Amino acid sequence: MAAGPKPQRRTVRYWLLQLHLWIGLILLLPLVMMGVTGAVLVYAHDIEHLLGQGEPDARTVGEWRSPAELIEAARAATTDPGRIPIAVRWPAELGEPAAVRLSRPGMANERSQFRGQQGGRQQQDGQAQGRVPTQSPFAGSLQILIDPVSLQIVETQQAMTGWVRFFHDLHGHLFIPGGLGRELVGWLGVALLVLGCSGLYLWWPRPGQWKAAFVVRRKAKGLRLNRELHGAVGIWSLAIFMLVNFTGVYLAFPQQISAAVNSIWPGRDMRAAMFQARVEPMRGTPPMGVNEAVELARTRVPDARFLNAFLSIRPDQAMRIGFIRPGHETGAPVITVIIDPYRKAVIDVFDPKTMSTGETIVAWQRGLHYGIGLGGIYKFLVFVSGVIIPVFAVTGFLMWWIKRRNRRAGETAKQAILAAAAAAKAAD
Repeated sequence: MAAGPKPQRRTVRYWLLQLHLWIGLILLLPLVMMGVTGAVLVYAHDIEHLLGQGEPDARTVGEWRSPAELIEAARAATTDPGRIPIAVRWPAELGEPAAVRLSRPGMANERSQFRGQQGGRQQQDGQAQGRVPTQSPFAGSLQILIDPVSLQIVETQQAMTGWVRFFHDLHGHLFIPGGLGRELVGWLGVALLVLGCSGLYLWWPRPGQWKAAFVVRRKAKGLRLNRELHGAVGIWSLAIFMLVNFTGVYLAFPQQISAAVNSIWPGRDMRAAMFQARVEPMRGTPPMGVNEAVELARTRVPDARFLNAFLSIRPDQAMRIGFIRPGHETGAPVITVIIDPYRKAVIDVFDPKTMSTGETIVAWQRGLHYGIGLGGIYKFLVFVSGVIIPVFAVTGFLMWWIKRRNRRAGETAKQAILAAAAAAKAAD
């Protein structure tokens, strides 16, 4: 009795192809949504200005007023005593307004909640370090735009509203509150990284075919057109695609990615120091004012100018003062000075000039993801990294569908031949 054909051995390439195919098909719509919304958000503020929805100008000429004066002007502009000042910002450039953020009502009495916190238990200081709050301190806040010279109120606005808020919330957490939505988005980013890595392996050309692997031939059509377009777009955009998606995963899982980076390039836990730095209140000693804190911070970076201050919301919270040097690009890491407002002391300084390699990598994650801080060309490349995801989705789906259709047509033809042969045999 003749032995049947041996079963075909499954190779690494086969399994990677299956992984690549089914991740793409199953997550096709969510991934397309992430790409489109991300691309729109890259130019959201530019679109707002084109539509006349951007921040108004501040045209008064003169010396900018102090942070404390800006805060007092903002306080006078609201009648809600439940809102407290949480941040103040000088203009990044001439002609822009200054801004003061007033908290959502009652925020000062809220208990801090972090992602992964069980049963509403209060985290110990050591456990809370570096963790991500379930709700942004800016959520529900009120932004008061102020002329930095005349202190005239230019505009009062809720924190990011309208169509930009819609795209931001959809892209950032799928409208799911409490941290779960952001984690789901993070796993979509992981899926995109897997698609990028597996796609590179599957694209890798055989000897003598390297030149053809980078282009789409004019005469290509059908399955070949989609395959060549899928591969060529993928390889030309791979670096920016992987970079933007890695930084997106960081924004979803900052403590895990920071720990991984710091295990390779040791550095300070900047997120813990900046966002969860704690101080011990001193009985009978009032905290220092924002102007005094700015002057104290300035002694550490005399070559820089004030940009912003994040105020203490609770008695045990440190103050953060931001500075920038001449030539600073909006979105690039700023100098951050952490202040103990009771002891009038500098706790730490995070200066891009003196950061370690690991600290620099972590500090740039947000700017790299949003396409800010590195000029217009990089911003456009980040936009492209979102636009190409629908291209991958369409070409990948068409490749699968055409192959499936051809396979079915082949099976139908085979069955027809077998049926005709059987009928001919029966007729004999």
